[in-house]
Amino acid sequence: MRMNLYYRMLLSYTPIFFVVISVLIFSFYSVFSSSAENQLRMMNEAIAVKVLQAIDANLKSAERMVIKEVNINRSLSDFFTSAEDQALYDYFRISQNMDELSSILPFSNSIYLYNANTGMVLSRSGLSPLDQFGDRPFLESVYRSIGNRSGWTDPRTFKEFNHDTVEEQVVSLVKLYPYSGEKQGMIVINIRIQALLRFVKELNGNEAGPVLLLGSGGSPFEKSGPGAAEPSVPEQETFVRTKSVYTGWAYVSGGPGGRQLSLLSGLNQVWMIVGLSVTACGLLWFTYITHRNYKPIQMIAGRIRNYTKRKSGELVGRAEKDELKFIEAAIDGLLERAGQYEQLHKDDLHLRRRQMLFDWLEGHKALPAAQWKEEMARLQLPSDFERLTAAVVEIDRYSHFTAAYNASDRYLLTFVLSNVLQEIAQGEGLYVWNEWLEPQQMTIIFYQENGAGQERVRDAMSKLQAWTADNLGFTVSAGIGSEAPDPEEAPQSYAEAKEHVSYKPVFGVGALIGSGDLQFKAKGRIFPHLQSARTVAKSLRTGDGKWQEHLLQLYQELKKGRFSQTDIDTVTSYMIYHLHKEMMDMSDEVNRLLQQEYVPELEEIAGGSETLEEWSDRLSAALTRLEVRVRSLRSVKNNYALIGQVKEYIEKHYADPNLSLNQISDRFEMNPRYLSRLFKEEFGEKFIDYMLRVRLEEAQKLLLHTSLPVQDIAERVGYVHVISFHRAFKNMYGQPPGHYRKRADA
Repeated sequence: MRMNLYYRMLLSYTPIFFVVISVLIFSFYSVFSSSAENQLRMMNEAIAVKVLQAIDANLKSAERMVIKEVNINRSLSDFFTSAEDQALYDYFRISQNMDELSSILPFSNSIYLYNANTGMVLSRSGLSPLDQFGDRPFLESVYRSIGNRSGWTDPRTFKEFNHDTVEEQVVSLVKLYPYSGEKQGMIVINIRIQALLRFVKELNGNEAGPVLLLGSGGSPFEKSGPGAAEPSVPEQETFVRTKSVYTGWAYVSGGPGGRQLSLLSGLNQVWMIVGLSVTACGLLWFTYITHRNYKPIQMIAGRIRNYTKRKSGELVGRAEKDELKFIEAAIDGLLERAGQYEQLHKDDLHLRRRQMLFDWLEGHKALPAAQWKEEMARLQLPSDFERLTAAVVEIDRYSHFTAAYNASDRYLLTFVLSNVLQEIAQGEGLYVWNEWLEPQQMTIIFYQENGAGQERVRDAMSKLQAWTADNLGFTVSAGIGSEAPDPEEAPQSYAEAKEHVSYKPVFGVGALIGSGDLQFKAKGRIFPHLQSARTVAKSLRTGDGKWQEHLLQLYQELKKGRFSQTDIDTVTSYMIYHLHKEMMDMSDEVNRLLQQEYVPELEEIAGGSETLEEWSDRLSAALTRLEVRVRSLRSVKNNYALIGQVKEYIEKHYADPNLSLNQISDRFEMNPRYLSRLFKEEFGEKFIDYMLRVRLEEAQKLLLHTSLPVQDIAERVGYVHVISFHRAFKNMYGQPPGHYRKRADA
């Protein structure tokens, strides 16, 4: 039975397809094994480097501790410099110091001191002559060496007394005393090999492959027992050797999986040759089959050529050899259309839309009506509308959001949020243009037509907030701007929306804030007290000891009026917001303490207090504990006490006209820029701002409670020129000193 051309070509190429694909599949697995081997080698290298860095860091830390202790501990220095025996109590005190040093070193260890003047060795077990000390050969060989030996030794045996039958495997650090000059003795730190090996095993955990430690001569640290053969060092390609510059030790990392991969890797070259051979055979077969199946096409092409010669005299004189000209013309047309499509996508429509929205709403690019229509047509967006309204949606507690989701999950959630908004807006009869201009904020432009007012906009935003809270596990707040009749006024609507959403600490998470909501709040009674809550947070941050006074004042102000539970929640939320803001530039430990322990407690206090008195008492107790914890964390730093002294010096000498950053830097022997930076880190306020505030607060008290002339007050607070005092006082309090006094008297 004769088959048509389609089936003949299909059956001709099918064997080639199956043979070549089969070979390519096996080749793929061969290449994959090679890639897996490379990945395993990289992982082993990373493990070895991790172990190397961890051990080097601990050993360096131990060496620094030893150097520091020898240099600053007077008892140790007296042991080395004494040419005669000391009192029993002195040796006991030195032994205590050695115990304290041993306890802070990172690994299980032993320590002994050698006095060359007396020939005595002091260890944690007691005092003994050198000839009775078990580690005498090592001690004498090291002490006779030239210069101060630095670095760690290879594994060696150690016993403290000659009669000891059990020897320990250790690595030793030797430091001569003194560091320079004529040597008088030395201190030896012995780290037990088993402690190092346990540390390596704990650090490596369940990761693939063990880590083998080798000395500088290539001898393994771990031995099965006395007289046992040393474990062999693996030489497979998946095992990685890394050498420490600090200790000279080598770290070999690898795993049993490398054997299987090595077996697969051995087949890699074979399969590559087979693949190339089969591909070459396939090309020959393909050429033969193509030539055989091309004959019908050649006949058709000949008939088309004869037809074109009859229809067009222009083609008669050409030496036309391409019988597939009509196919070429079709392909040319296809390529032209594909090029146009590719060019359209190269313009990256999405990024152009986002950049256009940013430039337009931020005021970087003015868009009159005519230009607006052109830009919208270029971006494939509608240009017809009655009014435009801008809105900004912000993800609440964004730091928790980023901690809970990785980057890909965050992208997926924001994508879902954008699509849900499109569907909700479509259901409300609105068209929206929305882009994420910032990681936590989505900017939205609502196109309002057919008499649609802001009620529909608010309904759409409310539905989006409810859907997000029910389905995504987090909440969003939103700010809505006023309506804009033309594109040139849309940036103003966007600015209002951003401003409205910035009041989220006042309205709470999940709030929907428009112009009417803000006006309502401004007319309420809670707004005047928010500044007091902010003052409490700032006072707690600076550590001036006055936050309890400010909290008491806030409580008394609230007690005079009638406030709902919602109002108390608002004040507490505002205080939490500013606590986080004030402590943001402090250490990571302080921020974790605030976020993980005290923010949940403060939120529970706001919602769980039945009366205003209970709220005040619980809040005061929580902030007192927070203050103690923060002060404890800050006192760990060496510079906290010093900067505290600087602060006290300012408070005592603020009346000195010559008081300045340079003067105090000289007084405390610090670099001015470094002192200023430390002051800002510790108290959240610049040095010059704090000094100015201390002076002007004292001036304010003198204006209110004394009748001294302004000139005398200026001099009492450190101002030589009264004009400078007038300018500084007006910048802080909004009016000159004389007017301030008159207004207070009135």
